[in-house]
Amino acid sequence: MSKVARRRAMGDEAASAASFALPEQAACEHCAHRADDRQTLEQRVAGLIVFSSGFGASVAHSRLCTLHDQLVSPGDSCSAFRPRQR
Repeated sequence: MSKVARRRAMGDEAASAASFALPEQAACEHCAHRADDRQTLEQRVAGLIVFSSGFGASVAHSRLCTLHDQLVSPGDSCSAFRPRQR
């Protein structure tokens, strides 16, 4: 689908907003604010380890965002994204 056809389908305002979306690599899994190790998560959330296998199933690949102090999935993103140093 061409850009013109997309703009017609989405409307000019929505198409303009879509062009400013974060790139796919700007996801939480690549962010410096994401505490990538489970140990940090277990230490910051008291009693979480008590859930044992339930913890593993419910948290899966989610980790703690140290900026927002909340759980984030790898594909989540926000405007505060900061790429990790390699």
